[in-house]
Amino acid sequence: MTNRRTQRTRSNRQSLTASGWLKPQRWQISKIEAAEALRMPVNRIVKVYPKQHQVIIVYLNKKGQKCSSFFSYRLFARWEQETIATIASCRNQQTLAPLEIIVQYDLEHFKYPVAIADAIWEALLNHIRQVIREQRLSKQCA
Repeated sequence: MTNRRTQRTRSNRQSLTASGWLKPQRWQISKIEAAEALRMPVNRIVKVYPKQHQVIIVYLNKKGQKCSSFFSYRLFARWEQETIATIASCRNQQTLAPLEIIVQYDLEHFKYPVAIADAIWEALLNHIRQVIREQRLSKQCA
């Protein structure tokens, strides 16, 4: 039997997708976005197949042969944008606290381009400060 604390800890030890905060399979990643993430010309991208935790991209290699591979959504600029928007949507500490733990877990356990990880971390820290400041101000005005 698990107690509440164990359940809470387990639920917070999830990725942003497993926890349901992000649903990248619904994003409809374009060939242009795929080309930017993979740093290749857009005319080499054949097809993009979104899956729950990764995206399959069919592309042409340098010899013009079709290849396909799984890629992490974390490579895409959209991941950064959606994560930051999710952070910004949290209006109080009760909502933000569980997301903070999940973002920390995600950044520690998955490979991110450094610039994307830094942007997400900065957005999280700035939003935590903002929420705390707003909470303090609302208590002063009450």
